[in-house]
Amino acid sequence: MATTSRQEQKATTRAAILRIASDEFDLHGYAATSVARVAENLQMTKGSVYFHFASKALLAAEVVRVSFDVWDPLVRSVDDHALSGLDAVRRLLVDLAQRYTDDASLRAALRLMREESPVRDRLPEALGVWAGVLRRYLDQAVGAGQLRPGTDVDALARHLVALFLGLQEITQRAPTDGSLAEQVEDAWETTLVGLVRTH
Repeated sequence: MATTSRQEQKATTRAAILRIASDEFDLHGYAATSVARVAENLQMTKGSVYFHFASKALLAAEVVRVSFDVWDPLVRSVDDHALSGLDAVRRLLVDLAQRYTDDASLRAALRLMREESPVRDRLPEALGVWAGVLRRYLDQAVGAGQLRPGTDVDALARHLVALFLGLQEITQRAPTDGSLAEQVEDAWETTLVGLVRTH
């Protein structure tokens, strides 16, 4: 029983560190974030943080790794609503945009991967995961005859990921142009119209 309690406490502390570190990386980036400030915000010692994460680089890497899990609840929601094909892709991208707006850990992960940091080389891996999720539903769209014949679904999946990241960057720099979810909706209507098969 005591061992289980210690394990639960360790997991709780680790999650709290990741939450605060995500806030710091999101707001300040890798270079300006310090383990000391993370510890101070948690009312812990630096040594306690280093017990869980041996370096700031490892802490940042875990923030990025955990962000890959963002798709699990989004995919479950799509499947629970029995969406498939292009309807599923649209829902995934809009929900991802909302998640980005609400979730500092996802914003932190994307910032860490696009700026100079020890985890920048994780970007191709992350984008591969994202494109793989979208490819699943784009394949359904092909099977359902929703896309024009000859559509390269691999290229389209990568394009949609790049489109999302570009819109995210634009929204960061010009927030008055609307929320990221709104930008994604607009892009869906304008960018993909040429790919959808007409009957």
